[in-house]
Amino acid sequence: MDDLASEAPVGAFAIGPSTALGRAVALRVLLCGSAARLRHRLAAALRAALHLAAAWLHPRDNTRGILLAVCAVALLLRGRRGRAGLRARVQSAYRRKFWRNMMRAALTYEEWAHAARMLEREAAPRRATDADLYDEELVRNKLRELRHRRQEGSLRDIVFCMRADLLRNLGNMCNPELHKGRLQVPRLIKEYIEEVSTQLKMVCDSDSDELPLQEKLAFMHETRHAFGRTALLLSGGASLGSFHVGVVKTLVEHKLLPRIISGSSVGSIMCSIVATRSWPELESFFEEWHSLKFFDQMGGIFPVVKRILTHGAVHDIRHLQVLLRNLTSNLTFQEAYDMTGRILVVTVCSPRKHEPPRCLNYLTSPHVLIWSAVTASCAFPGLFEAQELMAKDRFGQTIPFHAPFLLGMEDRTGATTRR
Repeated sequence: MDDLASEAPVGAFAIGPSTALGRAVALRVLLCGSAARLRHRLAAALRAALHLAAAWLHPRDNTRGILLAVCAVALLLRGRRGRAGLRARVQSAYRRKFWRNMMRAALTYEEWAHAARMLEREAAPRRATDADLYDEELVRNKLRELRHRRQEGSLRDIVFCMRADLLRNLGNMCNPELHKGRLQVPRLIKEYIEEVSTQLKMVCDSDSDELPLQEKLAFMHETRHAFGRTALLLSGGASLGSFHVGVVKTLVEHKLLPRIISGSSVGSIMCSIVATRSWPELESFFEEWHSLKFFDQMGGIFPVVKRILTHGAVHDIRHLQVLLRNLTSNLTFQEAYDMTGRILVVTVCSPRKHEPPRCLNYLTSPHVLIWSAVTASCAFPGLFEAQELMAKDRFGQTIPFHAPFLLGMEDRTGATTRR
């Protein structure tokens, strides 16, 4: 009894198949008289199944069945591939979104370029639709023609061909969708630009008597007018000023700053800084960059209310005038152009009812002071009061740009006293 009590207990366990199908098969086996009879019945069932399948798949007897089977197999395969393709597309979309966010959050051009390069790798299979964004056939034909002209080696033919067909937006190459968020343009457009640059250098560097110097200069001058120039446009919007600083700083670092710089409102502030400095001064300016406070201290509520009631503006524009006068060295548009060679363009609106907006530059208003044009462009209603443009006379004295015409010594003396 002690030996039996010391043995480990054994739990209940099942004997035989546990499923309904297994039990049915086991019962069928038990009911068979012998193993030979069981094999005979299994063979008969298999032959019947094969005969039924052959009859169902016969092309003459059951065409619909064959089509149904083919469709079922195709759907099964497509479902597997579709799930795999969907998973790959979702992962690719996630990676593209990640690199776009990295481009937006980049603090330097190198970080932005790395993110753009990775984004191009992810978007490479989708770039097959670039042909829908521009006339690829036209660009390819023009590229083939330019290469043929260069191989022939005739400068006359090169000049004639480029003078007739050189366009900036050939085949819609300037489509923004081809350049937005990309590190490089499509390869065909890049090859076309490189070929045009090569042939322009050939014309400039050629010492052949086939093309005299005067004809070269005329060709370059006319082609430049037809082709146009690249310009940097900085828009208004107070919060965009910090973005303008980063854009100009990056262009200066990579020596890509255009000669023509145009701005309005807060954009004109950065343009005036760039247009009044030589290249070494511009590089040192960004190396020693510090935050510029263009707005004065508003003070308490009573000074603000008094300023609004008396001048109709929240800020005192004199603080901005002093700052810009120091930054631009009190230069006019003409003086800045003569010193740096850059073309500054500032747009201003007149408070007069019938005077349209003006585009100020060294051609339309050479004697206007730059700081005056910038403060007038920044004079947003309610923020700064309207400003009158100031200019220099031929003696270098500061006078109003629209000064009244006075005759007689007494009128001049009175005008001087009023100023």
